[in-house]
This record gives sequence, structure tokens and C-alpha cells, in this order.
Amino acid sequence: MPSSATKIAALVSSTPASQHFSRTDGDAAGFIASSSVSSPNAEGGRPPHVEPLSVADDGLAEPLAGQEGGVLQARFVADGLAPASTMVWVGSVQTSFEAMIAVPGARLVEAYGPRRVALIGTLLVAAGSALGSFFTESVPGLIVTEGIMFGLGQALCFFAAATLPSAYFLRRRNLATGIVFAGSGPPLDSRILGALMLLVNLPAALVLRTRTARAEPMGGAGRRMFKWFVCVWGPRFTLLLVGSSVALFPLFVPPFFLPLYATSVGLSPTVASVILAGFNLASAFGRLGFGLFADSLLGSLNTLVVCLLLVGVSTLAIWPVATTMGPLIVFAVVNGLCAGGMFSLIPGTVANIFGSRDLSEFFSLIIFFWLPGYFLGSPIAGYLLQAFGGPEAGLAAYRPAIFYSGALSLASAVCVLAVRVLQDKRLFKKI
Repeated sequence: MPSSATKIAALVSSTPASQHFSRTDGDAAGFIASSSVSSPNAEGGRPPHVEPLSVADDGLAEPLAGQEGGVLQARFVADGLAPASTMVWVGSVQTSFEAMIAVPGARLVEAYGPRRVALIGTLLVAAGSALGSFFTESVPGLIVTEGIMFGLGQALCFFAAATLPSAYFLRRRNLATGIVFAGSGPPLDSRILGALMLLVNLPAALVLRTRTARAEPMGGAGRRMFKWFVCVWGPRFTLLLVGSSVALFPLFVPPFFLPLYATSVGLSPTVASVILAGFNLASAFGRLGFGLFADSLLGSLNTLVVCLLLVGVSTLAIWPVATTMGPLIVFAVVNGLCAGGMFSLIPGTVANIFGSRDLSEFFSLIIFFWLPGYFLGSPIAGYLLQAFGGPEAGLAAYRPAIFYSGALSLASAVCVLAVRVLQDKRLFKKI
């Protein structure tokens, strides 16, 4: 799933700290002009050292986490452990931690550096997944291990790396962020996943380095809060915050429910797992492809609008009529591509509109307001499914949840489109 424990990249600058980006607050043009001289990227000065092993490791682990969420949920439901409306809470608790600790998590990274934070997160992820293998017959046990421990660990790993690419890259900012975000029987499966998470995350965490000087552990809180509230009162930031927050409600509905839906239309559990794997793979490619597309053609804000529109249209137009394997694969690929692109474009969009100097603070505030979508988005869909008869009732029972998901995606697209109009009314302007 998109909020994987392994959204980590090691991007180590070859320039001294004195050559950090500089700009006046609120002056994005001045920031870009100064960055063209001091930016240590391939388009400007000396290129940064990108650790290939770390980036490749990250690319492996998110599909693992996403695959586990949907497949094991379908397995637990089929085994009678709990209905879908109950099992979905495990994944919701897990993903909610990314928003729940957004502000303190970003502060921890500033104060102690990404490496230490990512190492702690890696240990929690591995421990949560491994311990979860002993609670495959207990929903509360799964919530504590797979939900709380795994979720807290993946949130720490996420904030250790999420905004690093925007500090190192200017022209290829969205592609660099996409590369980082692309990295993003039950007892045996959980133990294997825990070992893989440790193996994948540990080397990546050891080579993380921030590009800016560390903050004092307890200093500057008043100044940061003042800037946050000043920024929030602006209509562009408010609309972006609302639009992206609404987009989170339907974001995890397809990966959580595709395996259940596939078996309800008569496909085998193996085929259902393959379809979910296709969704996760498409999501990874979407983060890369839409990042490159944003850098070279449309810009991150325009591309974000396109992604959200396509998520909503594919959900409303394809999913309700996907009753065979072919259309369901088409939906999984299209929706996965666009959902992955939407998730990875947010940091670049924030950086392009408000500048990179305070990106981690603004980004963490946006993530914090994603908490309701993370926590309630999939459970609402689960309750809609149960209210209309559950998986046993056939395709008609899924349609209210599908329409809920698609309608919210379109609503979020309208909010972000309003940000685009406020930013620049020229239709063909790259933003």
C-alpha cells in the first residue's frame, strides 16, 4: 500500500553545507534562481551521489506490504476470522500512523537526522510483521502488531526520506520523488515479510543523510507554528490540504477490496492475488512515470489534477462493469498508475508552490490532515459493503462502496483544480 514502511532513499550530497539552497520565504522565483547555481544536481552543479542499492531496496518493499494487506485480509475473511468491515481496521490503523505522527515525526527527523529515525522505524516494521504471525486468530493482536507496531515503524521510515529528493533535485524533482515512493498461509507469510523488511530497510537506513543542518531538539517550535498557521490561511494551501485529504479516503479502497471483489465475480484466489500484484506494480510505475511526465511536460500541479481525475473516472466507469478478468486487470492497472502518481506528486507540488526550504514542515502538516482518510476511508467502504449484504451478496453489494470511492476522488480533483486556477489562470502554463 501506498504508505509503505520502506519509502526511503539515500541521497547524499557531494557539496558542503554552506552551499545549501537559499531563498526568501514566499519567494519561489528567487529560490529557483538561486538553486540553479547552488543545486547539487545533474542539471546544475556537481551531481549528488544517489545510492542505487538503497533506492532499489525501497522499490521492492512497498509491493510486499501492499500485497500482504489485501491478500491476507481476503484470507482472514475467507477463514471466518472476522467480516471485511472488521478486518479492514488492521490496515487502516497501520496507514493512519503516517498522518498521526506527521508533525512530531518531521520534527524528530530535523532534530536527530533521518538515519537514526529510519533505523528505529525499520526495527519496528520487522518486529510488528514477525510478531503478527503469532496472532493470526486474534483481531486485537493483529491490530497491535500489524497495525500499531508496523504502522509506527513505516511512518518513521516515511518521514526519514519523503522530502529528501525535493532538497536535492530541481528539474527532476518529481521523478526523484517517484523513485523514492515507488520503493513503497498468514503465519509464514508474516514472518517472511518481517525478515524481508529488515533485510531491505536496514542497509537503506544506514546511508540516509539530510541536506540541511539539524535543528535543536526543542528549539524553534513557536516560529514553525506561526509559519504553519500563516500558510494555512492562504486559499491555495487550504484547498491543496482539503483536496489531498479528501483523496485519501478512497485511495486504499481498491487495494483492500480487489481480492474480495475478484473472488466474488468467480475468479480464483490465485488470480485475485495476481490482480492485486498488478495494481501494486502499476502504482510503482505510476510514481515513476507521472513524476517524469510532470518534470518534462505538465508540471507537478497539472499532473496531480490529471491523476485525481483519472482515479475517479476509472473507479466510476470501469470498476462497476468489471465482471471478468480482462476489465478488472484494466481497472487495476489504470487506477494503480494514477493512484501511485497522485501520492508521489504531493511533495513536488508543495515544493513548487511554496518553496523547498520549509518543505518538511508544510508537508508534515498536510500529512497530519490525512489522518481521517487513512483511518476511516477503507472502513467506511467496508461498512457500506456489509450494509448491502457483504461479499456473499454479489456485485451489487460492492457498488455503493465503489461509487463512494469514485465520487470522493472527483471531489478532490475539483479542489486541486481550484489551486491550479489560483496559481495561474493560463491554461497551458507548466506548473
